[in-house]
Amino acid sequence: MHFFKTNSLNLSQKEALKNLWNAEYPRIIQHKTIDDFDRYLNSLSEVNHTLVLENNNISGWFACFSRDNEQWFLMILNHKHQGKRIGKQLIEKAKQEYTILNGWVVCDNDYKKADGTTYKSPVGFYKKLGFTFFEDITLDASGLKAIKIQLKR
Repeated sequence: MHFFKTNSLNLSQKEALKNLWNAEYPRIIQHKTIDDFDRYLNSLSEVNHTLVLENNNISGWFACFSRDNEQWFLMILNHKHQGKRIGKQLIEKAKQEYTILNGWVVCDNDYKKADGTTYKSPVGFYKKLGFTFFEDITLDASGLKAIKIQLKR
């Protein structure tokens, strides 16, 4: 398992990331086509991607980007690789580059993934890493509810 950093993604990487997104995030926020996913990617500014590669296959994605004059991040790991400290490594590496990281976290286990299994909220993971939770700052996108989290170095 190794990390690959890039500022731009090729079509096969985008397709793999769309598939990872659709498999691991709640199905309510799936990207049905590569064009849908590309529109999402194009909405992000100043993006730095870190791909988690295993045997040249993408099994995780961490991206930092600028939004509203703040540094934001997203992270997805294939469920087979969760609990192996990979997410923690990605956050630790990002902390070396950025003084503040903002993100959204789904707090409920009420959502289903594409395969019908329950989406397990990563709240406990982010609490262990010392993120601050802003329960009064919420996101409601396509019926998905999340709250803002932040980590300061």
